[in-house]
Amino acid sequence: MDAETLNIRASVRGSSWWLAGPVLVLGLVVLGWMFYPTFESIVAVWNRSETFAHGFLIVPIVLFLLFLKREEVLALEPRPSWWALLPLLGFSLVWVAGELVDVVSVRQFAAVLMIPALFWLVLGNAITWRLQFPLAYLLFAVPFGEFLVPPLMDFTADFTVTAVQLTGIPVYRDGLYFDLPTGRWSVVEACSGVRYLIASVALGTLYAYLMYRSPWRRLVFVGVSIVVPIVANGLRAYMIVMIGHLSDMEYAAGVDHLIYGWIFFGVVIALMFGIGAFWREDMDPPTARVHAPKQRRSLQAGPFAVAALLAVVLASVAPLYADWMNQRDLGPVAGLGAGPLVPPGWRVLEDQADAWEPGYRGARDGRGGLVTAEYGGPPVGVHVLFYREQHHYGNMVGWSNTLAGRHRVGSWSQSHRGQATVDGYPNPERFLLHGPGQQLLVWRWYWVDGQLTTLPHTVKAREALNRLVGGRDDAALVVLYVPYGSEPGEEEATLQAYAADVLPELLEQLAAVARQ
Repeated sequence: MDAETLNIRASVRGSSWWLAGPVLVLGLVVLGWMFYPTFESIVAVWNRSETFAHGFLIVPIVLFLLFLKREEVLALEPRPSWWALLPLLGFSLVWVAGELVDVVSVRQFAAVLMIPALFWLVLGNAITWRLQFPLAYLLFAVPFGEFLVPPLMDFTADFTVTAVQLTGIPVYRDGLYFDLPTGRWSVVEACSGVRYLIASVALGTLYAYLMYRSPWRRLVFVGVSIVVPIVANGLRAYMIVMIGHLSDMEYAAGVDHLIYGWIFFGVVIALMFGIGAFWREDMDPPTARVHAPKQRRSLQAGPFAVAALLAVVLASVAPLYADWMNQRDLGPVAGLGAGPLVPPGWRVLEDQADAWEPGYRGARDGRGGLVTAEYGGPPVGVHVLFYREQHHYGNMVGWSNTLAGRHRVGSWSQSHRGQATVDGYPNPERFLLHGPGQQLLVWRWYWVDGQLTTLPHTVKAREALNRLVGGRDDAALVVLYVPYGSEPGEEEATLQAYAADVLPELLEQLAAVARQ
């Protein structure tokens, strides 16, 4: 043990670490206790999802990185930073908002980010600055990124079909399905490559931190760790299709293609790390050495006691406030009416046998049915679902609610077809739905705070702000649909005509229901 290390440890014995250490541990215990359901939900996702199984490694990695920093930070004097109360309070409010509108990822990020804020509060600016990477690396523990699945599936299908065509093999493509002379293939969620991407970014970020000192080299390598798995997954899919094609579908057409995929991914990542090692800087001497501080009077227990008390209070208030808010009765829903809305120039269709309902659950009230123009034309369907007290009855915007309906998979399917155009209103999302004996062209809006929108994040943000200040989470789903293909070329025009006539009345009615 060298003299510098002895000096550092001697300084630690007389420093404020003997106060800061127990306070920090106490704060972490309180955070873990008060937000236990949130942290438990993180571990549950690690346990059930192969995409996020790497999460079990994140905490040990963070502890290892903190261990590497031990001599550097122990040479510094911990001093509570009261500025950290602002982010700690902010993350508490974000957690409350996520709890009130039941957005799991918001709660998880907020709870995890409270840990670096607690370090900052107890240990101060200088120490937390030196621990910024290990503390930031905790964010990889949050299971996040499944929203990338649809675009990655599209990219994989585009890449695979293009590569097969360049090989000289004829391909017929229909969405995520494509046919070769030897068989039919489809790109499913497991083929998106999101698990490869998330694992690569987590490993690549750690590798860049340990192997490089230049910020630019670190950023470049992290960028490479994003691009490489996406391209590699496209190559993986192409190779699997070619193996299946050349073997007349004897190989790579079943579970074995997943095994091939992981082997190929492992080889690609190993090559990426091997190439990146040519520019390594981890053996370079550090630019500045940390010396033991001069002897000085340690802080008294008072500031650390105050920091501990404030951390406990802020950690406790958030779950208690959210629980109190969720116990409030937000009132019944009344006045929406029944049946379809019939503006002037339209009439209710006598035969409602073909009326369709979106696969959304948890609504407090709803109305809908089929109408037709007095001058004739294809029938138009409308369906309105009103939501209130969603934490109890069910969320309008959530994984379980889709137009096709998660509960009726196999009988209905949907595909996104861009946006339609309606003058004076936000352009609705456009979908094509396939069901038993039916094909529907569907437009969808969300209604919240008296306005139409197509953005789920806008809905959740407005609901959260309303709940935080004691208001309600009123929202509605507005769906218009028309049989697809029955009157070629008339579907869009009919929907536009009905939307222009019905939306003013519908918005007034929704506002009236919300005012009750």
